[in-house]
Amino acid sequence: MRVIFFKKEKELLSRIRSGDERAMESVYTNYRNDFIRWSKAKYSISANDSLDHYQDTVTIFFEKVMNGTLTEIESTIKTYLFGIGKNRIKQRIDSEIRKEQHTAALVEHYRFLAENDEMIETFNAAQEATRRVFDSIGEPCKTILKLFYFEKKVMTEIAKEMGHKSEAVSRTTKKRCLEKIRSSVLLKSNDDG
Repeated sequence: MRVIFFKKEKELLSRIRSGDERAMESVYTNYRNDFIRWSKAKYSISANDSLDHYQDTVTIFFEKVMNGTLTEIESTIKTYLFGIGKNRIKQRIDSEIRKEQHTAALVEHYRFLAENDEMIETFNAAQEATRRVFDSIGEPCKTILKLFYFEKKVMTEIAKEMGHKSEAVSRTTKKRCLEKIRSSVLLKSNDDG
């Protein structure tokens, strides 16, 4: 891939890679206000949320430059930063939408259960069985499943929080944990049957 940075931006990347704090500060301050204005207008988010997303975006950018994963891109630094920010904001919005949908479905489910005594007993038994299985799976399964299903975090966030090298590691760990639960449930149902 060819580098199409302007000479000034190429030099800036090189300075960041060498640990030049003034270069980092320059990137951070040069695009902050534009990013905040843009993200507030485009996604209807607060200034504080916009600033949080910007700080995450710049951190990701610096990490990529410093660890050598970002050496060549075909855009300006500003365009690249805004691309990272757009993806981060969309992930957060999607996560919040999933949370709201999940909450609405739970409310409807509880409403249904509250109207049916027999279902309450079935629900309580299922909830207890689920709690036992969840308690038996141990770590890191409990944490990763809690982050994904209850806190509705995306895999990139989970990887960072769990200290995994990549989101692929988190995804594989989650898959193994679910397989562990399936095996436990199948074993339990075979013992009961």
